[in-house]
Amino acid sequence: MKKYIHIKIIAILLTLFTVSCETIDTNLTEDPSNLGADEANIEFLFNASQLGFNSFFQGLQFNVATVTRMELMRNSPFYANQYDSDSFNGVWVNAYANCLIETKQLKELALALETEDINGNNIIAAAQIMEAYVIVTLVDTFGDVPYSEALQGSDNFNPGRDAGSAIYADARELLLNAIQRIDAGGSVDLPSDIFYGGNMDNWKRLANSLLLKLAVNSRLNNSNAASQANQVIGGGNFISQNNQDFQFNYSDTQDEPESRHPLFQSQYVGGAGIYMSAPFIRRMQDDPRFNYYFYLQNGEIFGREHGDAGPNVASEFRDITVHGLYPVGGKYNDGSTGQTSATQGAAGAGSSIIMTNSFTQFLIAEAQLMLNNNSGAALTAMENGIRASISKVMNFQSFAIPSGALEPTQADVDAYVSDAIARYNAASGNEAKLDVIITEYYKSAWGNGVEIYNNFRRTSYPSDLAPSVVPNPGTFTNSMLYPAIYVNNNNNPDAVQKASVGEKVWWAEGTTFNLDY
Repeated sequence: MKKYIHIKIIAILLTLFTVSCETIDTNLTEDPSNLGADEANIEFLFNASQLGFNSFFQGLQFNVATVTRMELMRNSPFYANQYDSDSFNGVWVNAYANCLIETKQLKELALALETEDINGNNIIAAAQIMEAYVIVTLVDTFGDVPYSEALQGSDNFNPGRDAGSAIYADARELLLNAIQRIDAGGSVDLPSDIFYGGNMDNWKRLANSLLLKLAVNSRLNNSNAASQANQVIGGGNFISQNNQDFQFNYSDTQDEPESRHPLFQSQYVGGAGIYMSAPFIRRMQDDPRFNYYFYLQNGEIFGREHGDAGPNVASEFRDITVHGLYPVGGKYNDGSTGQTSATQGAAGAGSSIIMTNSFTQFLIAEAQLMLNNNSGAALTAMENGIRASISKVMNFQSFAIPSGALEPTQADVDAYVSDAIARYNAASGNEAKLDVIITEYYKSAWGNGVEIYNNFRRTSYPSDLAPSVVPNPGTFTNSMLYPAIYVNNNNNPDAVQKASVGEKVWWAEGTTFNLDY
């Protein structure tokens, strides 16, 4: 049986992408090399690339969140059986046949614009930033993947894989070059910029935050991680305000193309039908963000434990806890009860939370603590990250909060932050302090399973994640199986399935964490 939430999210978002692609009038999956500079419109292609990028992120983030208890690991209590080789076919196709092909074509078209007076640097820079994110996320999810030999159409239908470390290096060069191109000036404006409205300073800040992410995520197996991280921190030109956050904003439009958040569609349109992770909901109980994250249909927490693969019980759907206002555009948990409906909350006007001020601050905190041994600077960054997250959540679609609903006060926020600081100061040694930082990152990253999956494999924190419903769930999913569409259709000798989901990505090699619980 196919995984319900995986397929629904992929189907919805690929539908969005397909609609946008029809204006380009080409089939990128058959022979991507056929699209020439005279056959495509840059504005339509840039728009399609952004939709495809969001589809890639959203189709992936929920699934990787399940193994870290942020979302419910629903298909099996055993890690090896949670996902099979068909589970990520849609993500793989979207990455290569949509996202990466489109960024490649955008760069080619933008280069053709160059004259003595004008250039397409802004377009190239934005395309490279999205490309860097996609290739790194592919590595983080699957391990070594095709890149240098990919995207060649009929010249090479069977690309070999590149080492994950090499792809990280390529991504770093893409980001650095993007920054240089933005700084060079003289470029045409970005066409139809869904993310930043043409603000190139924000694109540059995003590039720097991603450079920091690469350095921190690879710090265990990257001898240059400290210098790379400190270059970004010292430069200061990273995402540092919530209005600079990199996110995709949905609308409440239900006509074609469907534009509401996919999880709103799954939980509110036609009623709730997805069990949530009870351990994550319980973790948030005393957090100021609780009523924004979740809506309790019956007034009580109703989820399932990690690995609970029991059958759906339709009579429970009216009672299960569902995704709330943040970030899916659902209902604020104001104390009222009742079943979900398509008109509640922000009516689906949610967001994909991809890279934020809060995330950047937590990365700075880890870098300061583990690379610079500066616990004071790490504490400051951690506090900044917590406050940025709470502020973002409390100000998200505030129009959808019912008048008179009880919301956290500044005193509530300050008390929460003070408690986190106290836990950090009481922790003995850098590892214990890192546990506090990553735990707060975990709670702040709701809606982004990608970051949490990376954090857990890199640090083994939070250290108090709930165990599986079975005593021995098997080897933790250190990486996902390669999609069947790749293994079955690529005739390159290295296009073979990995031995197990226990295979580690390059930046986690050598770790001895016990994640098998």
